[in-house]
Amino acid sequence: MRSRRIVLVLGLFALALLLQGGCIFEPRQPDGPPDTSETPWEPPFTTTIVLANLKSAFEYENSSNYRGCFADSYRFHVDPQDSLDAGDEGYERYANWVLADEEHAAIGMFNDAATSNLTFSNIWPPDETLEITYREEIYTLTIAWGSGAHVNEEIVYKGVARMHMRRDNTGRWAIFRWVDRRVADPGLAETWGVLRGDYRG
Repeated sequence: MRSRRIVLVLGLFALALLLQGGCIFEPRQPDGPPDTSETPWEPPFTTTIVLANLKSAFEYENSSNYRGCFADSYRFHVDPQDSLDAGDEGYERYANWVLADEEHAAIGMFNDAATSNLTFSNIWPPDETLEITYREEIYTLTIAWGSGAHVNEEIVYKGVARMHMRRDNTGRWAIFRWVDRRVADPGLAETWGVLRGDYRG
Protein backbone atom coordinates (compact mmCIF):
# COMPACT_ATOMS: atom_id res chain seq x y z
CA MET A 1 0.00 0.00 0.00
CA ARG A 2 2.79 2.34 0.93
CA SER A 3 4.64 1.56 -2.30
CA ARG A 4 1.51 2.42 -4.32
CA ARG A 5 1.31 5.76 -2.53
CA ILE A 6 4.95 6.51 -3.41
CA VAL A 7 4.39 5.61 -7.05
CA LEU A 8 1.28 7.82 -7.14
CA VAL A 9 3.17 10.79 -5.63
CA LEU A 10 6.02 10.38 -8.09
CA GLY A 11 3.57 10.18 -10.96
CA LEU A 12 1.82 13.38 -9.92
CA PHE A 13 5.20 15.10 -9.54
CA ALA A 14 6.25 14.09 -13.06
CA LEU A 15 2.90 15.27 -14.44
CA ALA A 16 3.34 18.66 -12.76
CA LEU A 17 6.77 19.04 -14.36
CA LEU A 18 5.38 18.21 -17.79
CA LEU A 19 2.60 20.78 -17.45
CA GLN A 20 4.93 23.54 -16.24
CA GLY A 21 7.93 23.33 -18.48
CA GLY A 22 7.79 20.45 -20.87
CA CYS A 23 9.67 17.19 -20.60
CA ILE A 24 12.57 17.21 -18.16
CA PHE A 25 14.63 15.39 -20.79
CA GLU A 26 13.98 18.01 -23.46
CA PRO A 27 17.22 19.26 -25.07
CA ARG A 28 18.50 22.57 -23.64
CA GLN A 29 17.81 25.55 -25.85
CA PRO A 30 20.78 27.77 -26.74
CA ASP A 31 21.10 31.04 -24.84
CA GLY A 32 20.88 33.12 -27.99
CA PRO A 33 22.03 33.39 -31.60
CA PRO A 34 25.65 32.42 -32.34
CA ASP A 35 28.20 35.23 -32.13
CA THR A 36 28.86 36.44 -35.68
CA SER A 37 31.15 39.29 -34.65
CA GLU A 38 34.36 37.23 -34.49
CA THR A 39 37.35 38.96 -36.02
CA PRO A 40 38.32 37.60 -39.46
CA TRP A 41 41.66 35.77 -39.26
CA GLU A 42 43.58 33.69 -41.75
CA PRO A 43 46.78 31.72 -41.16
CA PRO A 44 49.44 34.19 -42.41
CA PHE A 45 51.03 32.08 -45.11
CA THR A 46 51.74 35.25 -47.13
CA THR A 47 52.81 38.72 -46.06
CA THR A 48 49.65 40.13 -47.65
CA ILE A 49 47.57 38.03 -45.24
CA VAL A 50 49.55 39.50 -42.34
CA LEU A 51 48.38 42.96 -43.42
CA ALA A 52 44.80 41.75 -43.87
CA ASN A 53 44.86 40.29 -40.35
CA LEU A 54 46.36 43.51 -39.00
CA LYS A 55 43.64 45.56 -40.69
CA SER A 56 40.78 43.40 -39.39
CA ALA A 57 42.30 43.17 -35.89
CA PHE A 58 42.42 46.94 -35.72
CA GLU A 59 38.94 47.46 -37.12
CA TYR A 60 37.40 44.81 -34.83
CA GLU A 61 39.52 46.03 -31.89
CA ASN A 62 40.93 42.56 -31.25
CA SER A 63 44.19 42.90 -29.32
CA SER A 64 44.94 39.17 -29.40
CA ASN A 65 44.77 39.00 -33.19
CA TYR A 66 46.68 42.26 -33.43
CA ARG A 67 49.49 40.83 -31.32
CA GLY A 68 49.50 37.73 -33.54
CA CYS A 69 50.68 39.81 -36.50
CA PHE A 70 54.02 40.51 -34.79
CA ALA A 71 56.98 38.33 -33.88
CA ASP A 72 58.12 38.03 -30.26
CA SER A 73 61.34 39.83 -31.24
CA TYR A 74 59.39 42.80 -32.68
CA ARG A 75 60.89 46.30 -32.59
CA PHE A 76 59.30 49.60 -33.65
CA HIS A 77 61.33 52.59 -34.89
CA VAL A 78 59.62 55.97 -35.08
CA ASP A 79 60.36 58.63 -37.68
CA PRO A 80 63.29 60.67 -36.30
CA GLN A 81 61.40 63.94 -36.77
CA ASP A 82 58.47 62.64 -34.74
CA SER A 83 60.87 61.87 -31.92
CA LEU A 84 62.47 65.32 -32.17
CA ASP A 85 59.05 67.00 -32.21
CA ALA A 86 58.25 65.28 -28.90
CA GLY A 87 61.12 67.21 -27.30
CA ASP A 88 62.30 65.96 -23.93
CA GLU A 89 59.61 63.25 -23.99
CA GLY A 90 60.89 61.76 -27.25
CA TYR A 91 63.11 59.13 -25.65
CA GLU A 92 60.47 58.05 -23.14
CA ARG A 93 57.79 57.82 -25.80
CA TYR A 94 59.69 55.82 -28.40
CA ALA A 95 62.98 54.29 -27.24
CA ASN A 96 63.36 50.51 -26.98
CA TRP A 97 59.85 49.84 -28.29
CA VAL A 98 59.05 46.12 -28.08
CA LEU A 99 56.02 43.87 -28.57
CA ALA A 100 54.59 44.57 -25.10
CA ASP A 101 54.61 48.31 -25.90
CA GLU A 102 52.90 47.68 -29.24
CA GLU A 103 50.14 45.65 -27.60
CA HIS A 104 49.66 48.15 -24.77
CA ALA A 105 49.35 51.04 -27.22
CA ALA A 106 46.89 49.13 -29.41
CA ILE A 107 44.65 48.29 -26.44
CA GLY A 108 44.58 51.96 -25.46
CA MET A 109 43.59 52.97 -28.99
CA PHE A 110 40.90 50.28 -29.14
CA ASN A 111 39.43 51.47 -25.85
CA ASP A 112 39.11 55.07 -27.08
CA ALA A 113 38.16 54.50 -30.72
CA ALA A 114 34.52 54.37 -31.77
CA THR A 115 35.32 53.19 -35.29
CA SER A 116 38.49 52.85 -37.33
CA ASN A 117 39.57 52.08 -40.87
CA LEU A 118 43.07 51.02 -41.94
CA THR A 119 44.30 50.81 -45.52
CA PHE A 120 47.66 49.93 -47.06
CA SER A 121 49.05 50.79 -50.49
CA ASN A 122 52.14 48.85 -51.53
CA ILE A 123 55.18 50.74 -52.86
CA TRP A 124 57.80 48.00 -52.47
CA PRO A 125 56.67 44.38 -52.97
CA PRO A 126 58.17 41.58 -50.87
CA ASP A 127 60.20 38.62 -52.07
CA GLU A 128 58.50 35.71 -50.37
CA THR A 129 60.95 33.14 -51.70
CA LEU A 130 63.21 34.27 -48.85
CA GLU A 131 62.87 33.44 -45.15
CA ILE A 132 63.16 37.14 -44.27
CA THR A 133 61.63 39.79 -46.50
CA TYR A 134 60.76 43.46 -46.62
CA ARG A 135 57.76 45.36 -47.89
CA GLU A 136 56.99 49.05 -47.88
CA GLU A 137 53.46 50.37 -47.54
CA ILE A 138 51.77 53.74 -47.42
CA TYR A 139 49.16 53.46 -44.69
CA THR A 140 46.11 55.55 -43.90
CA LEU A 141 44.50 55.04 -40.51
CA THR A 142 41.20 56.86 -39.91
CA ILE A 143 39.81 56.84 -36.37
CA ALA A 144 36.56 58.30 -35.09
CA TRP A 145 37.32 58.80 -31.42
CA GLY A 146 34.62 57.91 -28.89
CA SER A 147 36.64 58.96 -25.84
CA GLY A 148 40.07 60.21 -24.85
CA ALA A 149 41.88 63.38 -25.85
CA HIS A 150 40.15 63.59 -29.27
CA VAL A 151 36.61 62.56 -28.31
CA ASN A 152 34.02 63.20 -31.06
CA GLU A 153 36.77 63.91 -33.61
CA GLU A 154 37.65 61.91 -36.73
CA ILE A 155 41.39 62.01 -37.36
CA VAL A 156 43.44 60.65 -40.25
CA TYR A 157 46.99 59.34 -39.63
CA LYS A 158 49.30 58.77 -42.59
CA GLY A 159 52.79 57.45 -43.06
CA VAL A 160 55.09 54.91 -44.65
CA ALA A 161 55.60 51.56 -42.95
CA ARG A 162 58.83 49.76 -43.79
CA MET A 163 57.98 46.30 -42.52
CA HIS A 164 60.53 43.54 -42.11
CA MET A 165 58.91 40.10 -41.91
CA ARG A 166 60.12 36.63 -41.04
CA ARG A 167 58.65 33.25 -41.93
CA ASP A 168 58.71 30.65 -39.15
CA ASN A 169 59.15 26.88 -39.49
CA THR A 170 55.39 26.43 -39.99
CA GLY A 171 55.40 28.78 -43.00
CA ARG A 172 53.67 31.64 -41.19
CA TRP A 173 54.86 35.23 -41.56
CA ALA A 174 55.08 37.90 -38.85
CA ILE A 175 56.41 41.46 -38.60
CA PHE A 176 59.62 41.65 -36.59
CA ARG A 177 60.65 45.23 -37.41
CA TRP A 178 58.56 48.29 -38.31
CA VAL A 179 60.32 51.48 -39.40
CA ASP A 180 57.83 54.36 -39.51
CA ARG A 181 58.38 57.31 -41.84
CA ARG A 182 56.41 60.38 -42.80
CA VAL A 183 54.93 60.61 -46.28
CA ALA A 184 56.41 63.24 -48.58
CA ASP A 185 53.44 65.60 -48.19
CA PRO A 186 51.48 64.63 -45.08
CA GLY A 187 49.49 67.86 -44.86
CA LEU A 188 48.18 68.03 -41.31
CA ALA A 189 48.20 64.26 -40.83
CA GLU A 190 50.44 62.82 -38.15
CA THR A 191 51.96 59.36 -38.42
CA TRP A 192 50.74 56.22 -36.71
CA GLY A 193 54.05 56.44 -34.85
CA VAL A 194 52.95 59.65 -33.11
CA LEU A 195 49.70 57.94 -32.14
CA ARG A 196 51.59 54.94 -30.79
CA GLY A 197 53.65 57.25 -28.59
CA ASP A 198 50.49 58.87 -27.21
CA TYR A 199 49.37 55.46 -25.94
CA ARG A 200 52.63 53.90 -24.77
CA GLY A 201 51.70 54.66 -21.17
